[in-house]
Amino acid sequence: MTIILTYLLIVFGGYVASSESGMGCGPEWPLCNGQVIPILEGDTLIEFAHRVIGAILGIITVALFLKIKKSRPEQDLKSASWGLMIFLVLQILLGAVVVLLDLPAIIVSIHLMIAMLFLANLIWIWRRVAVRNGNQPSLHKNSIAVLSNLNVVLMLLMLTLFLGAYIKHQAYGLACGWLDCGNGFIPASIPGMFQTGHRLLAGALAFYIFFLTYISIKKKWNAGLQNRLMAASLVVMGQILIGILTIISYIEISWAVLHLALGTALFAFVFEARVFASSVKSMETTLKVVKSKPQYLD
Repeated sequence: MTIILTYLLIVFGGYVASSESGMGCGPEWPLCNGQVIPILEGDTLIEFAHRVIGAILGIITVALFLKIKKSRPEQDLKSASWGLMIFLVLQILLGAVVVLLDLPAIIVSIHLMIAMLFLANLIWIWRRVAVRNGNQPSLHKNSIAVLSNLNVVLMLLMLTLFLGAYIKHQAYGLACGWLDCGNGFIPASIPGMFQTGHRLLAGALAFYIFFLTYISIKKKWNAGLQNRLMAASLVVMGQILIGILTIISYIEISWAVLHLALGTALFAFVFEARVFASSVKSMETTLKVVKSKPQYLD
């Protein structure tokens, strides 16, 4: 539930930005236009709804933290739960800074990255609890190689998302057409350079994911990993199409929000695949240790 709510909050945040409702409560925080509950209409309704969803998520996160702490978790799960609280506090503080400083692009972009890390932490906790409860994935001999490649994919994905957010909030989204940039393929302006850089990163990311999906099928990797990579490939194809439609429609709100929704879903899929592969590697290590110990008969 917490993962789903976090995802919805990120996507709704994209709607707030695309509808230019970020200052719907004025330059005030935590109050909204000087009130605890403002007049709910227009931009104020949109921005206040985003804050309410965030507050609900904060309460649920604290409850989750207390539940994990009460369960006497292992050290890694305990650390992850504290990490969750740190990310929550950072998000609250950055949210306040974004409003008080009138939506600076760099801070808004960092705000999105912290939200992604918060989502990743939740996914890790979810998968870790599943493993602890005995839902172990099957063994995979190439798990170390898979982990390395997925780490690269995640880094490319974070860079692509960050640059995309910065471009959006700097209003550089229409610096290039859907195929070319200006009068050719080489940008002649700073906004065009940012937009081209974003596209090059997105292209490299798409190629990498398609390549890993092909290799996973050819090398007959673990079926769970294959399914996750195929799902990621489908999301990438959708993301490319939506990205084109976003530009063609002159950044129409629905396409822009869907673009963020697919990008966030892609991050979640890839990170979950990375945690899955890590669980496999951990299981392999444990099995090797057990096999190396002498066995005695009663």
